[in-house]
Amino acid sequence: GVTILNTGIGWHEARIPTISTNVPRGAFTWVTQKLRGAVSVPLCTTNRINAPHVIERSLETGFADLVSMARPFLADPDIINKSRLGQHEYINTCIGCNQACLDHAFVGKTASCLVNPRACHEKELEIVPLSITRPKRIAVVGAGPAGLAFATTAAELGHNVVLFDSAGEIGGQFNMAKQIPGKEEFHETIRYFRNKIDTLKDRLEVRLD
Repeated sequence: GVTILNTGIGWHEARIPTISTNVPRGAFTWVTQKLRGAVSVPLCTTNRINAPHVIERSLETGFADLVSMARPFLADPDIINKSRLGQHEYINTCIGCNQACLDHAFVGKTASCLVNPRACHEKELEIVPLSITRPKRIAVVGAGPAGLAFATTAAELGHNVVLFDSAGEIGGQFNMAKQIPGKEEFHETIRYFRNKIDTLKDRLEVRLD
C-alpha cells in the first residue's frame, strides 16, 4: 500500500516551468493542499522549496504534512543545522539554476552545484578549517562568485587573503543577473558570501573600487 504521497509537479523538460529559477518559491504547494482530506496518508509537497521559512510556511498553513527537498542540500548540506541554530543568513541558498545538478546528470556527468562546487566532490576537495601550517598572503582579483568562493575558502583554511574588485560591491556579474525578472534568487548567493566574509574578516580583507 501507499504510506506517503509526494506531489512532485512536472519535470525539467516540462513546457510549464516547475523547478527553474523563475518559478516562485513554493509555487505548487497549493496542489498538495488540494489533496488534503481526499487521501488518508501523509502528503509531501515539493518543487522550489529552498529556504527554512518556505518550509515552515508550507507546514504551518496546512498545505502539507512533510516537505521534500533535494537541490538545496547540494547547495548547502548544513541547511537544516543552520536553520535549527537560527543561522538563516549563513545558508548557501539553492538558486534553482539546474546548471550543475540536473544538466550534468542528463549528460552522464557527476551532479554538483553551481553555488557549491564541492557538492558530490567532498572527498576530492576536503576543506579543514585552519589546517594550513604555513599560511600564505594571497591576492584574489575579482569578487564574482568564483573569486568569492576561492577567497573565502583560502581564508577558511588559514591563509591571509586580500580580495580586490574594481566595482563598488561584491558579486561580479551576479549583480547584473539578479536584476533580471525571475532571477531574484541570485541575491541570495551574494548575501551568503557577504555574511561569510564577515565571519572571516580577521584573515580576509576586501578592497573595492
